[in-house]
This record gives sequence, structure tokens and C-alpha cells, in this order.
Amino acid sequence: MESAEYKPTVYIISDSTGETAQNVVHAALSQFDSGDIKLKLFAHIESKKDITGIISQINKEKGFVIYTIVKPELRSFLKEESRKQSVVSFDMLGPMMENIERISGIRPKLEPGIIRKIDKEYFKRMEAMEFAVKYDACQGELELPKADLVILGVSRTSKTPLSMYLAHKGIKVANIVLDFEFEPPAGIFSLPPEKVVGLTMDPDKLIEIRSERLKALGLPDESVYNKKERVIKELRYADSIYKKIGCSVINITNMAIEDIATNIIKLIKK
Repeated sequence: MESAEYKPTVYIISDSTGETAQNVVHAALSQFDSGDIKLKLFAHIESKKDITGIISQINKEKGFVIYTIVKPELRSFLKEESRKQSVVSFDMLGPMMENIERISGIRPKLEPGIIRKIDKEYFKRMEAMEFAVKYDACQGELELPKADLVILGVSRTSKTPLSMYLAHKGIKVANIVLDFEFEPPAGIFSLPPEKVVGLTMDPDKLIEIRSERLKALGLPDESVYNKKERVIKELRYADSIYKKIGCSVINITNMAIEDIATNIIKLIKK
């Protein structure tokens, strides 16, 4: 019979943070009066020597091992070493990956910690999308230096969908409408030119787009908004702003959002 002071230990061995195994173990322990069950984590294990030493220690303490090892050679070694030293062990990740590979025919990446990288990218995208919504058609100063990119353009030059498309790729975008009747935020002139992109378009195409917008809103087709004289004046005004900033300019006439975004990403990488 075990001593009343004896507390069994569940050992977690991982070649990453061990967070996955910890979450599953905590879920299992919640089904027990587990106040007397201890957890001990060995994270970022990268060598057979480390494994041998850990299994030897666990053998002396009569512990139970749960492991999430991605690399097949280390996984096999840990399984064999546990068998040799009569340590009970459970492979939480290996059989699942092997079965997924078997039924799908897709080889796993075998990259430790990849779920954390995926999560990081996910939260980066969410942050960028929240930023894009907050800085959509912004006219105030706000905090433009926090943007990865500032897009300028007259009304109906696809600034909003473009901002959301880029945000989905983790790029924080602010977009600003240019109109000669209103002063743009002064902060755009102090930004590094490489962080600003100006959009322009063929006047006739822009008139066509604005006319369709008026129809969609149920407004008369005849409006100052889609008059050629005004459209040309707006485009010339925008061009003067771009020259003052010294930023790159993209003519988006007949371009899909994906193509515009590709050009912008190339500019950012440069």
C-alpha cells in the first residue's frame, strides 16, 4: 500500500511548449479528485540524451508519461526507452498524425510548435481586420503611424475592400478619402512615403462606377458626384497629394482587388 504522503505524478514531455498535452491532461484530471496528482512538464526536448535522462528519472519516481513529440525518430526513441525502463507512456500526437497521413495521403510537416505559429498568424489577421475597420475612410488624425500601410484615393476607388483584403493577410491598413473640398489629415505628409500608396483610375471608368453606385442607392443618375468635370478635378487633386507625399501610385482601372493587393504587397516587400 502506498504511503499517505505519496502523490502520483503525470509527466509531460514535448518538443515544443507542451501546451497541447497540458490542456488534454487538465481535461482528463477534471474527472478525478485530482488534488493529489501532480503535473511536471519537460518542454523543448530535442535530443535522445535528454529523453534517456528524463525517462530514468521518471522510472525512479514511478511516474506516468504523456508525450507530444512531432519528430518520428525522437517519438520512436521515447517509446522504446519507456519500454526498456518499464515506464508507462502514452503517445498523444503520433497515432493521430499517422492515421491522418494514412487516410489523406498528405505528409505532415513535422514542425514542432507549428500550432502556436498558426495561432499567432490568426490573431495578427484579427488585429489587422479590426484596425482596417477602425481606420476605414478616416478623416481624423487618429494614429496613422501605427498602420503598416496607408491607402489614399478619391471616392469609389476600392479602398475599403482592398484594406480588408490586405488585413486578411495580416497587414494593418488605414484608408483615407481624398476630396478637394476637405483637407486630408495632416499626418499623411509626415509618414514615410514607402508606407503610403495612392490609387488612381481612368475618369470614364470612375464615372461608370459612381453611376452604378447611385443606381444601387436609388438616387438620380444625374448628380455632381458622377459629373466628368468634378471627377477629373478630384483625380487631379489626388495626384497633387501623391506628388507632395512622394508615394507610389497605382492605376487600378479594370484591376481586380487581388491584383491591386499583389502590386501593393510587392511594393511593401521592396
